[in-house]
Amino acid sequence: MVESRQHPDPPRRERPARDRSDARAGAPAPRSVRPAAGPAKPGHVAGGAGASRSAAGRQSATRPVARQGAHRAAESPQGAFRAVQPGSRRGMGASRHSSGAPRKKGGPWRVVFWIALVVLVASLASLGALIFSYWQGQSSYEELAEQEFTAPDDIEGASLADFSVDWDALRAINPDIVGWVFVPGSEINYPIVHTADNEYYLTHDFKGTEGFLAKHGAIFLAAENEGDFSDPNNLVYGHNMRDGSMFASITGMTDQARFDELRTVYILTPQGNYRLRTFSLVHCAADDPLAQMTFSSEEERVSYVQDKMDRSVVLASDIPAASDTTKTFAFSTCDSLPTDGRYVLFASVVESTFAASADGGAAPVDPDDPAAVDGASKEATS
Repeated sequence: MVESRQHPDPPRRERPARDRSDARAGAPAPRSVRPAAGPAKPGHVAGGAGASRSAAGRQSATRPVARQGAHRAAESPQGAFRAVQPGSRRGMGASRHSSGAPRKKGGPWRVVFWIALVVLVASLASLGALIFSYWQGQSSYEELAEQEFTAPDDIEGASLADFSVDWDALRAINPDIVGWVFVPGSEINYPIVHTADNEYYLTHDFKGTEGFLAKHGAIFLAAENEGDFSDPNNLVYGHNMRDGSMFASITGMTDQARFDELRTVYILTPQGNYRLRTFSLVHCAADDPLAQMTFSSEEERVSYVQDKMDRSVVLASDIPAASDTTKTFAFSTCDSLPTDGRYVLFASVVESTFAASADGGAAPVDPDDPAAVDGASKEATS
């Protein structure tokens, strides 16, 4: 029994050495590790079969072995912090910005992008609808003028009898139509309507239908005026449209050259026709007392006309004295500024197809009778 206790136990003492040697011989070190240059550290088996097996293991090192090393690193406390899952695009190194939770793509900028895109599409749709409404509104007036209004080819040498309007056709469309205004060289070529409500035709066209988006409305005679243009001063309203239609041409007359080009205005009515000549362009506030249709005396009327001549923003040449004017017309539109201002073009009658009546007024003359028209015109201009 004594000899048995003193005898060494070879299996128990030699198994750990063989296990470590076999483990290192069967699992070669990564390629990046250089072999030690000095004597082997304790626990390593140097030379012989162990060295051969270690060299063979290093030559057969492959990428799967490196992944195994990564798994072993992940098992240790320090390796768990730096290890990445196999197949990661960044290899063995972990991203410094990894938080473990999936990151949202786009973030708040994606929301901003979609909001901007929706606003852009809505704006383009609104702009397209606005352009279409402008085109639709103006094209309906142009079609009406082609069908119901006739002007001579030579405006300069034409007489008032050469202008004609199909009044029966216009009144069949809308009985509120009482006249027609035409300014050669401009876009102004429209029917004139008249009603007791000055607000109605701001948003309704010559048919009496309400406009879509861009409200062209209609050219209308002031409700305070008589529908036959028999007042000493007749006030006609029209919108200043951005596409240049309706009374937008009036705002362009602030240019002296343009004003000089558009000195002649024609007013056609079922009772007779007028040729007017402009004498003033006034820029004023919306509450300016322009809507004066009748006067208590001739002196008051002359004072009214003289005031408009003195306030003109352009120079009107070859105009009569205020006392020599008879019937006048005022064409009003808003300016393009957000000041609620108005541009008002004033013109006086220089020729008409109306003959003087016994009471000093104007008697209607058949505009289809050239002889009567010529006689009335000579009398009106004499």
